[in-house]
Amino acid sequence: MRKLNLGCGFDHREGWVNADKFPKCRPDVLMDVETPPWPFQDNEFDYILMKHVLEHVGADFDDFKQVMQELYRVSKPDGLIEIQVPHFRHDTFWSDPTHVRGFTLLTFEMMSKAKNDDWIARGANYTMVAYLMEVDFEVAQASIVYDPRWLEREKRGEVTREQLRIWSGEHWNVAKELHVTLKAKKPFSR
Repeated sequence: MRKLNLGCGFDHREGWVNADKFPKCRPDVLMDVETPPWPFQDNEFDYILMKHVLEHVGADFDDFKQVMQELYRVSKPDGLIEIQVPHFRHDTFWSDPTHVRGFTLLTFEMMSKAKNDDWIARGANYTMVAYLMEVDFEVAQASIVYDPRWLEREKRGEVTREQLRIWSGEHWNVAKELHVTLKAKKPFSR
C-alpha cells in the first residue's frame, strides 16, 4: 500500500511518503501543495493524509480547485484521502492568520458526482462542485472532534453526546475539528 503524508510538518511517518514545502521539516519530498503538478504519478497513492493542511491552501477558488484536482489525480481508484481540519466555529480556526478556508461536511459532499447528479435531478440550489472541479469524491466517513472542555462535561454527565452534536451546529467552541475521509471515484466521466 502506497501512502502519502501531505503537508507532514514534523509528523514523519514510517512507510509513508512525507511531503511538505518547508525544508526545516526535512520531508522526503519538498513540494508546495498549491503548485501543480505535484511530483507524483497518476493513481500513485492508496491513502493520503492531510492533517491540518487543507485550511491553509486555496484562498482563491481556482487554487483550491487545483489542489483538489491534484489530490484526485494522484489517488488510486477508490483511494482514501483522510482530511483533518479545524471546525470553522472554533477559536483555533480563527486564531491562526494562515487559515484561509473553512469547511463543513457539505463542502466535501459537493465534490461528489452522485450528490451533484441528485441535486440536478431535484433542481436543488447547490453549486455543482464535482463538475466544476472535474473530481468525484465520495464521503466515506465523517466525524466531529469535540473540544476537550465539552468532553469533560460529557464525562461528568452534564451533557450528552447528542446535545454536543446539536450544539456543535449552533454554538462556538463545542466542535474543535472535522475529520472526513474521501474515496476517489474514478474515472471521472461527464
